[in-house]
Amino acid sequence: MLYTLKVLTRRSHLLVATLVVLLTACAGPTAPTGPGDASASAPLGTDGAKAPRIDWRPCGGAFQCATVPVPLDYRNPTGPTIPLGMVRLPALDPAARIGTLAVNYGGPGTPGVSSLRRLASRFDGVRARMDVLAVDPRGVGQSSPVRCGGLDGQPVHPAGSPLADPAGFWTSARAAGQACSAASGELLRHLSTANAARDLDLIRQSLGDPEISVYGYSYGTVLGATYANLFPDHLRALVVDGTLDLAANAGTADPGRPVDVRAGVAAAREGSVQAFLADCGAAGPGRCALAAPPGADPRARVDAAVAGATRAGASADLADRVATALESGGRLASLARSLAARAPAGVPPGPVVPDPAAGAPAHSTAFLAVQCTDVVTPTADQVTALLPGEQAAHPLFGVPAALNTAACVDWPAVDPDRYLGPWNAPLRAPALVINAREDPDTPLANARATASQLAAARLLVVDGFGHTTLDLPSHCAQDAAAAYLLDPNRPPAEGTVCPPDPGAVAFAG
Repeated sequence: MLYTLKVLTRRSHLLVATLVVLLTACAGPTAPTGPGDASASAPLGTDGAKAPRIDWRPCGGAFQCATVPVPLDYRNPTGPTIPLGMVRLPALDPAARIGTLAVNYGGPGTPGVSSLRRLASRFDGVRARMDVLAVDPRGVGQSSPVRCGGLDGQPVHPAGSPLADPAGFWTSARAAGQACSAASGELLRHLSTANAARDLDLIRQSLGDPEISVYGYSYGTVLGATYANLFPDHLRALVVDGTLDLAANAGTADPGRPVDVRAGVAAAREGSVQAFLADCGAAGPGRCALAAPPGADPRARVDAAVAGATRAGASADLADRVATALESGGRLASLARSLAARAPAGVPPGPVVPDPAAGAPAHSTAFLAVQCTDVVTPTADQVTALLPGEQAAHPLFGVPAALNTAACVDWPAVDPDRYLGPWNAPLRAPALVINAREDPDTPLANARATASQLAAARLLVVDGFGHTTLDLPSHCAQDAAAAYLLDPNRPPAEGTVCPPDPGAVAFAG
């Protein structure tokens, strides 16, 4: 999934992850053994890993930066280390400080350091009493970035389509994993979200904080939930914003389907398009190009645009353009103009025929290095067999969703200590789950599922189009999150709905 966010096991069958509790004098949190490796019994907390000394240095304005070493492999906590880059904004009122808020901006593969520098004002509501911290997760940015040879710095896009040339497509799809394995070596299999959570807990220990609060956007919701379940006794508060379905993302219960099919992304995007068209019709021809001239049917015009794109072998491009626009209500007027240009008023839709050129979305190598290590991925044959049905059920979005993680098929590195659930460790305070009503990447149904999977959670809905409150700004939601972070035992009431800020409303007059 995008930013959103969020592998074959060592054996041909999947074993449900089991919990191993290590009873030692300095026992810490534990997590499941590797799927398909029921005999594994490594420490899955940070037992034995030395909390690194943090030497903060000024790095512009109020920001402080540091680089810390963490174990490459938590099964060998005193072995080789890798450096992590991080940045923080210290609390403005140290005497009233209540702890640290760690923020993850999603991806996977989005750098935390540069993102906090750009977006720090989002946390003005807690700055007086909380340090705000962002880490470049391992494999990303300043933290031992994954290397993939000639693919470094490029979007990875498997060539061709499995509908037209399955053998050629899957050979191309596997190339990224092979390149990353050759260039990154042992690092590649240690880039799981579970290890990023272990890194965060080691940093917490270095900070001297008994607890830490976590705010995760999109894929960051998986990191936050993983931390919550590996280290529940050290979690003070958890906000997940633009929320993946944790169980669907992991995929242990449904290993034969790709992650975005498990999460229902194609159907959710179709629902968001219908909501967009309803708003367009209500806005009228003066504000929505698809409703002009008066009397034009926005739905019929979009159907014509989709039919034309599939006949021309361009449905993947159109699907990407529509999904990207749906990530922010402020882009929908422009989307309407683009779709109107593709289908002039009065042009009949015509049949939607299969598009043999429909292919896979592009991703960064950092995205793939984490995502492909984290989740259970079906085989090439399983994915190929799903495609005709997905395209028939969802003509525009079905194939791109099914192929979103095509490069993860036969990924050459699996972390035996990746975390695949369960997700219901007891929490000291309910988590706050925030989601847009119309989110094309992490549908509202995913947020509801995650709220039910966590031990305790409150769901806050932002009534608009967008992916996370970064793309659907809402001072109402932002203020609610700040109030919760300052007092996690007083979360928003169940059923709270926040309006978006005026500039984030589709077809605002």
